[in-house]
Amino acid sequence: MKEVKGGPSQSLAADFATLGSFLIFGGASGLLFAALVTRTDLQHFFYIKGDKFLIPRYIYWFVFSLLQLTALGGAYLVSISRHWLTATLKRRDIAAGLTIGVATPCLRLLTPLMNSRIGLEWDFFVAAIIFLLLLSAALCMCSGNLKLFPIAIIWNLLFAIAGVTFVYLGVRLIYGSSEWYEFIQWPILESMVGLSFGNWLIWRQRVSFNAATEQALGADSPVSSLYS
Repeated sequence: MKEVKGGPSQSLAADFATLGSFLIFGGASGLLFAALVTRTDLQHFFYIKGDKFLIPRYIYWFVFSLLQLTALGGAYLVSISRHWLTATLKRRDIAAGLTIGVATPCLRLLTPLMNSRIGLEWDFFVAAIIFLLLLSAALCMCSGNLKLFPIAIIWNLLFAIAGVTFVYLGVRLIYGSSEWYEFIQWPILESMVGLSFGNWLIWRQRVSFNAATEQALGADSPVSSLYS
C-alpha cells in the first residue's frame, strides 16, 4: 500500500479560511480600485471627459487588472503558506496569472477596433463575455485540465450573476445613491471573483487528493479519472 503525500488539509476550517482569504483580498482590491477611480482629483488621470459621461482611459483598466491579479495571487500565496491549499506553483499557474493580468488591457485595446469593424458598441456585452471566458480559461489552467472549460464557464457565470444581482437589485434599491453605488460595486464584484477562484481551487484540490488516495489504495474510479 502506497502512502499518499502532500495532501491538502481536509478540515472545513481550512476551507473557510481559504475562502475568507480570497474574499478579503478580492474585496480589498475592489475597494482600493473604487477609492482610486472615484477621487475627483484623479479623474483626469483615469477618465476622458465625454459629452455626457466620463470615458475610462486605458490606465483605468490596467490598474483594475493589476489589482485583480495582485488580490488573487496574494490570497493564493497566503493559502499555501498557511497550508490551507497545496502549493502547485508550476508553469500552468504562471500561464493562468498572465491570462488574468492581460485579459482586461487586451480587451480594452481590441474593443475600439471591433467597434469600428462591426459598427456596434459591443463593450458592455461581448467584451464582458470574453472576459468571463478568459477567467474560466485561467481556472482550467490552474487545474491543468482544459476539458473542464464548460464547467468553469458555468461556474464563473453563477458567481457573476450573484455579484451583479446583489449590486443592482440589492444595493441600488436599498441606498439609491449613484455615488455610493458606483463606489461599492467593485468591492462586491471583485469579492465574487475571489470566491469563484477560491471555491474552484478547493474543489479541484479535493478531487485530485481523492483520486490520488484511490490510486494509492488500488481503487479504480472512473469518476476520479474523469475530473483529475
